[in-house]
Amino acid sequence: MTVSNHRSDDTMRAQTSLPALGVALVLLTVVTGMGVAMADTAITGADRTPDERRVAAATADRLVAADGPLAARSNVLNQSLVDSFDRAALERSAPPASEYAVSVELADEEIARSGTVYSGTRITRLVVVESREPRTLSPDLATTDAVTLPRRSAQATVTVDPPAGTTVWTVRANDRVVLHNRSGLNGSYEVSLVPYETTELRFQRAGRLEPGNVTVEYDAPRSTKETLVVTVDA
Repeated sequence: MTVSNHRSDDTMRAQTSLPALGVALVLLTVVTGMGVAMADTAITGADRTPDERRVAAATADRLVAADGPLAARSNVLNQSLVDSFDRAALERSAPPASEYAVSVELADEEIARSGTVYSGTRITRLVVVESREPRTLSPDLATTDAVTLPRRSAQATVTVDPPAGTTVWTVRANDRVVLHNRSGLNGSYEVSLVPYETTELRFQRAGRLEPGNVTVEYDAPRSTKETLVVTVDA
């Protein structure tokens, strides 16, 4: 009688263990599957990251290069070129952008994109963005014969309208003669300037000039520091 009860207990314990074993096998299968999936994802991510970083860095370097599609000079971007930059310009200047999803942002605003970027690899560059604002000076040449323009001004329009009895025959930009007419200057003239130096326009004349007899129009430079971000999602 005692032996029979012992066998019955062993049978019941064995039957009770079967469901637990099944659950364990299911859990093992799930965990193994998740581990394999995570490993595949990690491997895929590892494979993608070098390509993304390479393309992002090359694109960023191209955009800030002195001869790049946005640059006024190295690491200085021309605002007018930025305003006209689009997907076609991005793909022309950085051919990998036609194969990868690439986003270009400046000052937290996307200026061009090829494809849809979900995450990817980001490369940043600190840049200066330079824009130009038209300005007009009407210097008081009654007490002086010169007016000073700021650096980065590459060109100016000088308009001379002298009163009767006054002749302006020469205009100098620093040490250079940029306008000369011995019989007198009268009208509007385009003058090329050296953008890397402050320019003093000096008027050689005979007679008196009042405010309004000479005006100078030029583009004043304006610079801001911004961050350029290139994101590549392979």
